[in-house]
Amino acid sequence: MAIYSRLFGLLGILCYITSIIYLISQFYPNVWLVHTYSVFGAVLLFFAVLAITGLTRVVVLTLLAAGSYVFFTSETGLQPVLHGFGQNMNLLTLFLLIPLIGTFMSTAGYLSALKEKVKERERQGGRHPYRLSYLLIATIGALLNFGSLAIVKRIADESFSSFQEKKLTLHIMRAFAFCMLWSPYFVNVGLVLVLFDVSWFDIGGYGMILGVIYMAVSVVMLPHISFADDPYVSQESTVSASYTGASLHSLFIFSIVLVGLSFLLDYLLAVNMLTVVSLLAVVLPFIWAAFSKILRAFIQDVYEQAEGSFSRLKNELAVFISAGYFGLALAYTELGEIISSVLFQISFGSVYLFTVFVMLIAILLAQIGIHPIIIVIGIGSSLTPSTFGVSPQYIALTLLLAWTMATQLSPFSGQVLMSSKLMNTPAPVIARQNAPFISICFVILSLVLYSFHFTGWL
Repeated sequence: MAIYSRLFGLLGILCYITSIIYLISQFYPNVWLVHTYSVFGAVLLFFAVLAITGLTRVVVLTLLAAGSYVFFTSETGLQPVLHGFGQNMNLLTLFLLIPLIGTFMSTAGYLSALKEKVKERERQGGRHPYRLSYLLIATIGALLNFGSLAIVKRIADESFSSFQEKKLTLHIMRAFAFCMLWSPYFVNVGLVLVLFDVSWFDIGGYGMILGVIYMAVSVVMLPHISFADDPYVSQESTVSASYTGASLHSLFIFSIVLVGLSFLLDYLLAVNMLTVVSLLAVVLPFIWAAFSKILRAFIQDVYEQAEGSFSRLKNELAVFISAGYFGLALAYTELGEIISSVLFQISFGSVYLFTVFVMLIAILLAQIGIHPIIIVIGIGSSLTPSTFGVSPQYIALTLLLAWTMATQLSPFSGQVLMSSKLMNTPAPVIARQNAPFISICFVILSLVLYSFHFTGWL
């Protein structure tokens, strides 16, 4: 057991080394850097496949087998095969490095300051646990990504005096999806930007409009959340009189600088937003930690996080790398034209029906455990926007909606599994509870997205 623990720790550190090499290659293009991070990607995939089990392993091995068959029959040579293991390194880099922002906030005491502020507000009579927890996810979740669910749940448990635990947890899970529709710090947003070579500024505003409408539906549907066993949690909320740590003001300044630099550098640099936010996730926290005189503590926390990363993320590593390998293989086939033709025919040339079918395919496949990244890469790599008479931005937003809806309804998605753990409720029960909400969002948001095209906005 000690040997496996040590091996997993070394593989976790290799994950971060691979991501840093990828970032360097974006500013100093060199084929040997691409070779290096691709080889490391293959090594990580090999050990991840050995470590994972069940349906995920079957899906990953299927993708590898299908991709290898395409490479072999297409006679592409060895270099494309090797580079296939590094094809999705941009997404893995974002997925691995963005949590460093949350690690820094925790080390600096910013999250403790936020918790104390929430406690103070609760004590002063601002008792709106569902509203406040939703807003917390909708704001800090845009930066902290997946980790925000557990953070806000912990803040709620220690701060709110009266709430229904399962109802609140499902509500914040829905809030997480609000961020998925627009935040450049999320993998799904980064993926569609890369797939269709569009800027965040091309789709970010539309994503936020869809997010605000989604939020409104969440508010309306909140009273309809009802679990069979969900009693009220009642406790006394107290503010720590001895708290003398970081101020909330420091959190605001750090967040504003981070977001501001993200958009400024995206405008100034010749790299995409995905690379910019990944770079800032590494550089800015270390600089801020140095000036805050907490660098040593932060480095220790980062090291511990890196050591445990492979063990925590082996499923995601396997799926992301194998999906990239398969996606690159598809580029050597005519499958894209075939899929585009089939979708065009079954949608009768209707843009709205095309939107609905893409979203339905993602949701249905997610129900049997197929990760949305596989669906988005498979469909996104295959579609030609001009075939359907739409812009790349429109298809990018369609796939964003498809990913968001699918992960909110799939009992296999990370956010549903995390919520299941937080509320001690089976994932299928959560998915069923969320089904009416997602059905309403499906209809409304697909129509709103289509209206962008119909009115000529997209």
